Amino acid sequence: MVHALEEIHRVLRPGGRLIDIHPALEVPLIKVLQGGRVLFAEPDPDFDTYREDVRQAEAALALVIQRGLFVIERSAEFDSSKYASSVAELLESNAKTGAYDDRPSDEAVEAREAELYARAGQIMQAAGEGAELAIHERGHIARLKPLR
Repeated sequence: MVHALEEIHRVLRPGGRLIDIHPALEVPLIKVLQGGRVLFAEPDPDFDTYREDVRQAEAALALVIQRGLFVIERSAEFDSSKYASSVAELLESNAKTGAYDDRPSDEAVEAREAELYARAGQIMQAAGEGAELAIHERGHIARLKPLR
């Protein structure tokens, strides 16, 4: 990751900026919502699979800032939610998002996810019309100025 940031620094045109967006080290929540009410909320069991990636991204940014390649002009945290009208729709979206993830699957995590989504689906069905599923996560965004 540091190499990629060094390369960005090298090719960024004068006056250009790097915008970094990555998840926060906060566990995303799987929620069932209806009419603005939270009917169900549990941590995403898959978060531990990519927690280390987030740590490495933050460490890489900290290193290039420490080395004086970039300075943070502005940064903030934000909330992000992905909504679906069914478990199947959310799983299909997740499959597309993760289509290029080549990490080996973890059967224990997959089993916990299947159980969580089954419970969420049952709650949605019991709630009836207007229930929706969401993945809610925190993110970081920063605008970095290269120092030349």
